[in-house]
Amino acid sequence: MKSLFKIASVAIVATMLLTSCIFVVDPVQGPDGRSGEAYFGVDYDHALPYSYWDNNASIPDNPVLGSFYPTNTGVYEFEYFINPYEYWYGTYRLFRNAGGSGGANGQAGYPGADTYLMLICNPNGFYEERSNNKRTAEMGETIVIEELVGDNKIRIEMTKTTTDIRPSTKVPKYLNGQF
Repeated sequence: MKSLFKIASVAIVATMLLTSCIFVVDPVQGPDGRSGEAYFGVDYDHALPYSYWDNNASIPDNPVLGSFYPTNTGVYEFEYFINPYEYWYGTYRLFRNAGGSGGANGQAGYPGADTYLMLICNPNGFYEERSNNKRTAEMGETIVIEELVGDNKIRIEMTKTTTDIRPSTKVPKYLNGQF
């Protein structure tokens, strides 16, 4: 009788332990995290730019130099005048970092990191403040800046020229001393 009682007790305890170890897994994967935002700005390091133009609709007329503006992803053209005769022209690429994949049991993914790009030109070339990196070029030379940020690559391509070589027909968004 004692052994029957022991067997029954062990069976009841084993059943309770096994049933308490059941995991319910929800097969639904959670939503991906939101993409990060993209920000762009224009600034200078030695002298104010004479004028600035780009085809990015998110950058207002008369932008505040050194300020970031929320913008959309894409490839944009620009002209950054050093003085009334010499300027840099080219393109810059903006992107948004994707958010992380959603997890099991409906858990949302992590949000993507925000992206910031500040375009700084001077008479000799481009200045990138994150890495304190300066790139110079002579008249007619092209500079290509590519930097990996997260899983995406920032790309700026710019050429130094004059209004005699490449006349500009763009109306500046920023003109030094004009408000």
